[in-house]
Amino acid sequence: MKKEYEEVCYELLRPEQVKAIREKCPIVYIPAGSLEWHGVQNPLGTDGLKAHAICCEAAIRHGGIVLPAFYLGILGDREGWGPAGWKGFTVTSGTVELMWANMFRLALGLIADGWKTLVGVTGHDIEPQRDAIHNAIQQAAKGSPAKGFAITEGENWEGGEAMRFSMDHAGAWETSVMMAVHPGRVDLESLRTQMGDRAGLDKLEMKEAEGIGGFNPLKHASAELGDQIIRFCADRIGRRAVEVLEGKILPLDKADKRFMDNPGPR
Repeated sequence: MKKEYEEVCYELLRPEQVKAIREKCPIVYIPAGSLEWHGVQNPLGTDGLKAHAICCEAAIRHGGIVLPAFYLGILGDREGWGPAGWKGFTVTSGTVELMWANMFRLALGLIADGWKTLVGVTGHDIEPQRDAIHNAIQQAAKGSPAKGFAITEGENWEGGEAMRFSMDHAGAWETSVMMAVHPGRVDLESLRTQMGDRAGLDKLEMKEAEGIGGFNPLKHASAELGDQIIRFCADRIGRRAVEVLEGKILPLDKADKRFMDNPGPR
């Protein structure tokens, strides 16, 4: 993790530091992810690590604080997913109901503590995960002065249309973000060894042996691209969080990717 992110990490701060942030900008980011296969080259916690980095960047740029990554992924089956020969590395601890219940209780506590805007960001980019977080925040905020919303990381790309690479699974997007914030945890040579004479492919499919979906990290991933992705997503999320805090726009009752690009008040 980048050293500068430590100044907005809730778990690393003393009470008076958290109090000062809350009084200045009562936005709290809730990053979430899964524990699952992200290629031989990436950490199993890539989803949560990405979301946490983006939230930290948003808090540094626009104010607020960031909770530790919440590792509870809605994964759809008991075994989880992985390519042939790599089963048994996915932690399948989540359901929609469990995600909602945990996030609801968390949101209630944050609101009681005085946080006014709650922002859920999931790096496990599936709508049921986003919706469970969003709905929990909306339910917890009813009858209170707090507001909030939840989005998937990839919604930033879909709305902004300013990035060459889209959200993927262990491809150039995700691997680049890991290279930017956790460079010592990425091992591209292990992927190169696995791919052999396929290393020159431009794009990969999830069904293939690498279990990677998207542009080939060996050709396209870099720490520079990772920094670009983080800054791009963080700026969009942070700006929207501030707009919600200032009452310039109201969160939608139901999560919708169009929310990130809604230009006016509701």
